[in-house]
Amino acid sequence: MINTDFSGKGHWLRFFITGIIFLILTGCESDDNESASETTSQSSTGLLALFPQKIDGSGWNKAGYAGAEGLSKRLGLNFHYLETVQFSDEALFHQQVGEQILKNDIRIVMAHGGQYINAINRIATDYPRVNFVINSSCAGNNANVGCLSFNWRQLGLIAGVAAALKTDSQRIGFIGGMKLDVLEQLADGMEHSARHIRPGIEFKRIWLDSWTSERQALEAARDMIAGGVDVIAVNADPASKVIYPLLEQHDVAIVGRQLEQYERFPQTMLANVQLNTKRLIEFGFQQMLQGRWEGKLHQFGIYDQVQSITLADHQLTPAQRKIYESFYHDILSGTFERGQ
Repeated sequence: MINTDFSGKGHWLRFFITGIIFLILTGCESDDNESASETTSQSSTGLLALFPQKIDGSGWNKAGYAGAEGLSKRLGLNFHYLETVQFSDEALFHQQVGEQILKNDIRIVMAHGGQYINAINRIATDYPRVNFVINSSCAGNNANVGCLSFNWRQLGLIAGVAAALKTDSQRIGFIGGMKLDVLEQLADGMEHSARHIRPGIEFKRIWLDSWTSERQALEAARDMIAGGVDVIAVNADPASKVIYPLLEQHDVAIVGRQLEQYERFPQTMLANVQLNTKRLIEFGFQQMLQGRWEGKLHQFGIYDQVQSITLADHQLTPAQRKIYESFYHDILSGTFERGQ
């Protein structure tokens, strides 16, 4: 049970920490256009949420916005947000975010995505009393920047086993919406385990530079199909939605993420990766209250029940499934990588 008692010493620290937790809990390219909004509350202290796209551009952003706004009302915080916040121009990022911090007495800045790692680390040094939280895999700064992450490599290792057992062409692909560290961990794990099982496998990666460009997503998928890739992992939402029907049409096995959010599962689904953000945040919250959070990376995996990967019933033979289950156990126990 999470302790939400705000009485006594540390009142404000726990108050802000709880704000962080509820914000991430409800929500996981950019243009130069931005918009800011706030709600009326009794406190003069603010919470600022940063979104890489329009708040209605994806399910993640929608949930994050709704949760942050609701949280602010419940806790009496002024809620502010910026959408389509660019991250490549760090000077502009510093100006935009810095203005909000000073103008609105911001004490918490929540950045939704690993694309903000560099920009957040730079601005954090100028605002040491502001708590910055990045929902991604990063080291933190041992001060006021902390990170919370799933165990992406673990998911990749398991997915790679399934892909290696499934492929007939010995060509496996990975399409990522952006070259972020967490997605590289996922792809690295997948390639590693796949080649462990079948050393001759070719593993192709394509990184998009847009999470929303359907044109880029389709080009990447068509390129892989033309190259004989018959198992493809996709992590490029919301652009993923145009990839799945094309892969299904060409009988390409799919390793997708949160496929249950679509109207139906693709008929060629090999595996579905699911991320339990609520559970992840509960673990992160415990670390915060125990004084082990600030400025660090906290990463949790399948044993912590924050993530899972579900194999389709019909894609592997009974013999292949037994092999998969054996590797699955070895990966979770750590013996798979320790033995190499």
